Order: sequence, then structure tokens, then C-alpha cells
Amino acid sequence: MRKVLTQTDHEVKGFDAQDPLALSSEHPLVLPEGINANDKAWNHLYGAMVDGLSLSPSNFQLIYPFTTWDWPIVPTGYTSAAQWDFCSTVPQYSATGEYVSAGTAFNDSYGAMLNVVSAATSDPKLKADIEQARNMLQLAANNYDTIYKQSVDAYQTETGGTNTPTYTEWLGSMGGRTWQAQLDSAYKNVQAQQNVYNQLLSETTTPGLKDAQDRHDNQDYYTKLQDPSLSAFPAVPGYSISMDSTTWLNKVKAGTGGSSGKIGFDNSQSEYDYKKTWAGGSASIKKVFWSVNVGGSWERVDEFASDNSLKVDISFKAWDQISIGASRWYNGAFVTAIQQGPFIRGYQPYGGSGDKAVWGPEGIMSVQKVGMLVCYKPSFTITVSNSTFKSFSEKWDVSAGLRIGPFSFSGGGGSSSSGWKADSATNTFSGESTAETALIMGTTINLINPQ
Repeated sequence: MRKVLTQTDHEVKGFDAQDPLALSSEHPLVLPEGINANDKAWNHLYGAMVDGLSLSPSNFQLIYPFTTWDWPIVPTGYTSAAQWDFCSTVPQYSATGEYVSAGTAFNDSYGAMLNVVSAATSDPKLKADIEQARNMLQLAANNYDTIYKQSVDAYQTETGGTNTPTYTEWLGSMGGRTWQAQLDSAYKNVQAQQNVYNQLLSETTTPGLKDAQDRHDNQDYYTKLQDPSLSAFPAVPGYSISMDSTTWLNKVKAGTGGSSGKIGFDNSQSEYDYKKTWAGGSASIKKVFWSVNVGGSWERVDEFASDNSLKVDISFKAWDQISIGASRWYNGAFVTAIQQGPFIRGYQPYGGSGDKAVWGPEGIMSVQKVGMLVCYKPSFTITVSNSTFKSFSEKWDVSAGLRIGPFSFSGGGGSSSSGWKADSATNTFSGESTAETALIMGTTINLINPQ
């Protein structure tokens, strides 16, 4: 378990200390008419992936920053910290969203939702005891949440929002161990108060609530985190993936896994209509779409962003969709059955009249990650105007890498063995990733109880 959510924790999100993102809970989603040059490139890529790979805008999210899929194989009953962080993190409510390894865990948002379901009883003493137990649980959760947010600030400051190492891995490092100790102590109190509350639920009559709480806390449905930086193997709610990266890459190299694919867009095309997506819009993206590595530092490529003649094609030797599933601690049937409540005072299914929302973009539960899009060996061809080709060629000749949205290409024009080339006859730059690992470029999502 990453953290315990308070009843207002859906408002707490991770952020990139060096590259802040306007989150949908704090700023309105931007629509195409308000798009800027950087957002426009991300918008074009989203549309290109939907069209080129036949993805559905009803469940596809383009993600950033660059995220490798190289999670280690661990013994049965264990999960690597990097895998757990990615699979458990609730996606940002945005068509193109930022992955933050310290973000809200889906199992925590589910647990918070269970704690605002009204526990029905006709016994006035039991009702009073339940209210007191819920208040004590809330106080413990508030304390944990304060420590957690402080730890996230420390993590973002130390790592610069790169997700390297992931938040859970960082807690096992020198910089994170003191925070881990404080979190462990605070969580023991949360567990104690949750146990008192759950015991009282056995005497209530809300259909399915006691069973859902018991399943949520049943460690038979948990996994153990395994990572060299962790001093112990804490139990956390389990998530499964349909195939590990090693098996997938072996299948790809044997010609039995994944599918080849190609996407493309140009700067002059119209923007993709984000209103057609599951999120109905996209948060403004501050992560630079075009950048080049020169002398070990990443620099913006303003020529590419402003060139109306630019066209880009990206091909994959293989790409695939890998499913992600929550273990039996999650009772999806109960979530559907409880869509209209009953909920405790101050909460409504979709908010309103001063009450907080349980479902929807501002709710306790909003989006579930149910899959991820992965690829191997992306390659690119960028066609530009003559003036852009001339102005960028100098950087290209000494470059060590190029970033196109979430794709990070190592090699560069400065390496004679990389196979990258610039062609002045066609005004094109082309190259292929030299990395042997797979890349996560998107997720598939499930909207929880959409209105």
C-alpha cells in the first residue's frame, strides 16, 4: 500500500518540481481552440496514435515522460517496486496525462470510497459507535496524509520529477528511509483504527459493504514488494499483468509477439478533437515535445515546433497492449452496485450543493488503469523545410539523442555507428532507437461509474 487516502485526497496529485503540469483538478482541461504550440504537437501525436494504431479514444491515454518497461522477473507472490508503482497509480484525468510514480494508488482511492459508504443500522448506539470510529480513522488518515505529502515533496525535490528511482524505490534509499519510518508508524495507527471500524460493520445491513471491506484488507490478495533498495518485503494489494517484459521481448525477437506499426502527423494538420476522448479534454502539457541532447543537456528544438512544413513518421518494430488487473481485493461488482450510494453526509455520487463527489473527475474514484501500450525499437523520419534543415543540422551533427513526445531516442547524429542520418536532398532527419528495452507509451483506462 502506497498511502492511505483521506476523504479529500482526490485533490492531492503528484507534480514535477522542474516541469510542473497543470492538473485537471486545479485547472480546466484545454480544448483545441486554446491550444499552444507545445500542446499542439502532443495533440497531433494523440490523434496519430488513435488513427495509426486503431486505438479507441474512449479508453486510450497517451502518457509521458519516457517510461521504460524493463521490470525484473521476481518470485511468485512478489512484485517489483517499479511494476507496482506503475500498475497501481491512478491515471491523470486527461487524454494526454503525466505518469507520476508518487501519485494516488487505485487501491487507496477504492479504500477511501468504501469508508464513505453509509453503514445502515437501526441501533442508535451502534450508529454512534460507527461515527466515532470513522472520526478516529479520519484523524489517523489525516496524520498519515500529511507525512505522505511531505515525503512526496522531498522525493520530487531530490529526483526532479523523473520517476527515477520510482517513489517506492526511493523510500528504501538513504534519502527516503526516514520518511519510510514515519510512514510505517503512522500507518500502524491507521490500520488499528480501520480494524475497529471494520469490526463494527459486521453488525450493519448495507448490502455487500462488510464483504468489500474484508476483501480489501485480505492479505491473501496482496503481493510483496521486492526491490534491492527495500529493507523488507511489505505486503501491498496485488495487480497482475498479462505478460512480463522479458517474455514479450523474446516473443517479439522470435517473430511471434507484437505487431509492427506506424504513425505520422504534420504541423499543418488540424487539431484532434479532445472532446471525443474519455476525458473530454486534455490538461496543458509543460513537458517539451521536441528536444535534442547536445553535450549531455537536453535543449528545446524550437525550429521543429514552428515549422509548418514539418512532417514526422514514427515506426515500431513491434507494439502491443498488455492488460493490467487488480487482484480479488477489489470488488468491481460492489462498486457498480453502490453507484448511487448510500453515502455518508457531505458526499453525493457526483457532488453538488456543497457536497463532495464520490465518482467522476473530481471524485474519490475516477479512473482505473486496465492496460498499457508498449513498443520496441521505434524509428523516426522528420521532414522539414530547407531553412529548418539548415538551422538544425549543426545540432544534429553533435547530438547524442532526440526526444519526440514520450519517445526518447539514443544514438544521435554524432555517432557514426548509430545509423542516424541527415539527408539534405530531401530535408530529412532519420534514426532508430538503439535501446534494447521496451517502452510504455500509453495506457488503457476504465472510467469508474461514469455519469
